[in-house]
Amino acid sequence: MEVDVRIQGTEQWLCHQTFAAADSGQLSEKHVNVHSPTLGTIQEKQTLAGSYFICDIDFQVATPTVLDKQVHGEALQMHFLLEANSTLTIKGLGESRVFSAYEHTLGYLPESESLYRLTPGAVPLEYFTVVIPTETYFRLLPPDSPLHPDFFGHCPHYYMAPRNGTVSPEMARIIRSMQSCQRTGDLKRLFLEARILELLMLQIEQLHTQPLDWQRADERKLLEAREILQARYQHPPTIQELSRLVGLNEFKLKKGFKTSFDTTIYHYVSELRMQQARQWLLDREKTIGEIAHSVGYKNHAHFTAAYKRHFGELPSQYFREKE
Repeated sequence: MEVDVRIQGTEQWLCHQTFAAADSGQLSEKHVNVHSPTLGTIQEKQTLAGSYFICDIDFQVATPTVLDKQVHGEALQMHFLLEANSTLTIKGLGESRVFSAYEHTLGYLPESESLYRLTPGAVPLEYFTVVIPTETYFRLLPPDSPLHPDFFGHCPHYYMAPRNGTVSPEMARIIRSMQSCQRTGDLKRLFLEARILELLMLQIEQLHTQPLDWQRADERKLLEAREILQARYQHPPTIQELSRLVGLNEFKLKKGFKTSFDTTIYHYVSELRMQQARQWLLDREKTIGEIAHSVGYKNHAHFTAAYKRHFGELPSQYFREKE
């Protein structure tokens, strides 16, 4: 199949990708960067992993912008809008769908043309999408599966559900792991394929089995709690304070955080501190005492003990190894 994307009103192409439903076992990656004073900035990473086509795009347009996408073939498309304070509107097969931050859905792509309308925002609009040929998808789920009744070829709608779902913390975690994957070659392809299947399962599960407003408020509050911890890890709020800040009771906050992020709040803060300490040790611009204070430890000995528990060595050992 073939996917082509062009910035409307220009000769600038963002994508021209041909791939087969038969898994070639290949991995290829391409970076596309577009910048102009009138348009703004578009940064896109395109990855072909076997028969899955992944696009990870940051849009920061200066003016309302339209992308013209043409698809030759038949596919399923996974849509995820992550960070954003603007909107993305996709019009395909006569239907328009507006996406706001942390929303997702599954779309059907028969041979067609669709328009992506982008509005300017103060921060980049982060869009993550995966295109799966239907032949590949039907090897995962048969056409008559009750998980997608009347969706392919019969449903008048472009999307599997009448409204967008909420990107759960677990979905966001999987996407972040795909974005930050350092593996190469076949190992990276296998990793990406495994994460795509996991992400697809979570999408279908939520869209099929949950109410349309499934935990929307709670999911957003958990994401907000994590963002607060990321910003304030040096002097984090107590569980009670964090509970008040995001509007979740302490039980739901602690249980939801552990379920969604596979770690406790305490260990999440500790991980942030240790990773930052490790980076500062590598940079060698601060003394160990300064690093301990900078990541939130008042007592040097407490920092040293925590560092050894986390990495299995003293910070002074790591410091000397880098000399």
